[in-house]
Amino acid sequence: MSNEAEKRVVQSRETLDLAGDLDVEARARRSRTLLDEPGTCINEEEKMVSLPATLADDDPESPRNWSTSYKVLVDTILCIWVLTLTYSSTSYVASIDALMQRYNISQEVALTGVTFSVFGWVAGPLTWGPASELYGRQVVYRVCALGYSAFSFGMAYAPNAASLLIFRFLVGFFGSASINNCPASIGDFTFPEQRLRYTTLYAIMAFGGPALGPLISNFIQSEAGYKWNLLVTAIFSTALSVGVALVPETHGPTLLRWREARTSPKTASESIPLAAQLQAFRTALARPTIYIFTEPVVSLICVYLSTLYGVLYCFFEAFSVVYRDIRGFTANQYGLSYISLGLGFCVASVLLWSLGQKLYERSAQKDIARGRPVRPEARLALGYYGAIISPLSLFLFAWTAPFPRIHWIVPMIGEFFFSCSMLLIFTGFVPFLIDCYNLTAASALAAGMATRALVGSVFPLFALQMYHRLTVQGATSLLAGLSCILAPIPFIFLRYGDQMRARSRYMQLYK
Repeated sequence: MSNEAEKRVVQSRETLDLAGDLDVEARARRSRTLLDEPGTCINEEEKMVSLPATLADDDPESPRNWSTSYKVLVDTILCIWVLTLTYSSTSYVASIDALMQRYNISQEVALTGVTFSVFGWVAGPLTWGPASELYGRQVVYRVCALGYSAFSFGMAYAPNAASLLIFRFLVGFFGSASINNCPASIGDFTFPEQRLRYTTLYAIMAFGGPALGPLISNFIQSEAGYKWNLLVTAIFSTALSVGVALVPETHGPTLLRWREARTSPKTASESIPLAAQLQAFRTALARPTIYIFTEPVVSLICVYLSTLYGVLYCFFEAFSVVYRDIRGFTANQYGLSYISLGLGFCVASVLLWSLGQKLYERSAQKDIARGRPVRPEARLALGYYGAIISPLSLFLFAWTAPFPRIHWIVPMIGEFFFSCSMLLIFTGFVPFLIDCYNLTAASALAAGMATRALVGSVFPLFALQMYHRLTVQGATSLLAGLSCILAPIPFIFLRYGDQMRARSRYMQLYK
């Protein structure tokens, strides 16, 4: 791109008003018109899908220039906040029997609390993801931290079953800002070459929570009762919510607007018409849905990850059938069976931190040597192995777990490899979406999170019945078969990723 063309692009982006900034289609049309002017010689990959003006990477106020220690601190606070949510999603299950007695309800109604919580994970990202692109990450985090903490305590003191279920939904709704927006915040304050290691911690917390929940909550439930089990979750979430409320703003366009407001009071005092604000808000809220149905990249990732998420939740149901009903484990022994899942996540994180980073850097160097932007597929180096390991580990569990004559360590090895493969896959695709969609990554992530949560909330409704009717072998083999069918998806991106991105109307390759 010539210097004159670059100047025109910068000037065009800086003069867009708020409503125009947030209208993706309008901005895309304007950018294409500008960049296709006669005399502007650029490659197709260099065409910029118009995005809100943001801080330059070398700007002193850019979060990408924070010190490494400060980035680690912010990343740790945000990621442990994610852990509080994922922990609460499964810790609730330990109190099912006590809640049935307390509220005089059936097991099905008590288990609906899990579904209600995950329904909140469907609605929340579709709201909080786009809102963070409109108003910034900080205000969304603070609003959600307040609601998340308040309703977590409400659960512990719910007067009846109906209020308990409503509080479960609201906890999921407000708490989902953590699991959806934190990767977008990581993208805000990291350079591409740093992103994998910071998102690895996020993935550990996102998947470690469901494994940690049963391990700890069974002991709390047996020693202190259901109320303290729910209170521990509330206290945990509130403590981290306070820390998150103190995290500074990371969203580049929001920081740029704040600076313009400080330096140009006259411009800041000019109010934006209400109609323009409402249009911008509607456009932002529609963006995740648009991405799901019009962006092949997002659609394929949603199908793959949501199915794997449903398989994970069904897999959790298999543990109680195998270890409590068939192998006769006590409640505490059953809780300890989740250690193998946790070990799988830990080993995967070490692989991502070391080997995954080296493979990404090697692939990035090849792209740079060819004179083109680093392909997002560089993020999937270990995800290809995860796609193969996932169904194999499920088959291993299916044909060893229900036979007491086979030592319990064998199915737990299957659990270990399954959790390891899940982390390799998810930690590849999360930064993949961030690299592809950059400033609208929160909306792309919201599309993925909403579909995963929707599938995850439905699968537990029939998982237990499926295991009883199809047996452990049949049900788990069915899940393994689903994983086999979807395993080629990462390889489709390897082969056709460039073509899919070239046809995208909204994507911006990170430069």
